[in-house]
Amino acid sequence: MQSDCVNLQERFGRRYRIRHEESYHAQHGAKARRPDPWLLEIECRYGHIYPHGGNLLAASIDGFPKVASRLRRLKCCRVIQDGDHGELTVILDVVDLPKVVRIIRPRQRRQLSARQRAELANRLRPVRKTTPQLPTHGQYTAQGSDSSPSGDSEDSEVQLALF
Repeated sequence: MQSDCVNLQERFGRRYRIRHEESYHAQHGAKARRPDPWLLEIECRYGHIYPHGGNLLAASIDGFPKVASRLRRLKCCRVIQDGDHGELTVILDVVDLPKVVRIIRPRQRRQLSARQRAELANRLRPVRKTTPQLPTHGQYTAQGSDSSPSGDSEDSEVQLALF
């Protein structure tokens, strides 16, 4: 897929939490896994950052007037939308992102050392080896059917609850 915007996943995905914008699944389907760099965003404590085209990014603040005023004062940010109650959208070059992230504080990805990663793998190894025992088809009864002669046994209630 040809894109003419910054791919946030490739460029910043190892450091920051990247998510799909809320319209991604509406546009591509509920279980979509399509690479669409235009619909990626970096989640931040005070807003989010998303591609604006070329080497430009946009940062959006919603409901934090002090944070919005700090961003407004940066010379590297050009205001494109300004609200009354701390809403602000600015455009910035990707090289100026470090100045902006100090203000809007993106969510960091967890960074594990090699030792921490090995400890986690060892702790999860016994769980990975076991497979869950799923009931077979014969253990279920159809909804509304009665498998016991009395009709009110706990087993039939539990089996009906599975459906």
